[in-house]
Amino acid sequence: MLINIFMQHRIKKLNPEINPITFKDGRGIIQTYYPEQYNIVEWNYIVTLKGAVRGHHYHKEFDEYIMFVEGEGVYTELTDGEELVTPVGAGDCIYLPLGVPHTFYPTADCKMIAMITKRWNDCDEPITKVKI
Repeated sequence: MLINIFMQHRIKKLNPEINPITFKDGRGIIQTYYPEQYNIVEWNYIVTLKGAVRGHHYHKEFDEYIMFVEGEGVYTELTDGEELVTPVGAGDCIYLPLGVPHTFYPTADCKMIAMITKRWNDCDEPITKVKI
């Protein structure tokens, strides 16, 4: 399937705010990300191994943010019948709005922090499976 480059992605790679003081002293860098909307009420540490696939679902009850700590891969989303691609790697943070079908394909072993806007155990249906 061809990917329409003009299709609007709903998965959004967030741009960090970086205070120059945090990297000028030579200790490294601090990247700050802000939620698109709603409050984050739960976070989860996720390990996904190269070759494994996570997803083929969407969330009816919460938005999700994924902060990549280590590794890289590709997130796909299904939008208007098109499969759109968002490459991700260590240091990236993406925003997955409620209702967006998505799948993650790691190209290396990955460690991530997932942050959600409603507690998983408070959801009637935290994951709705789809064919992507």
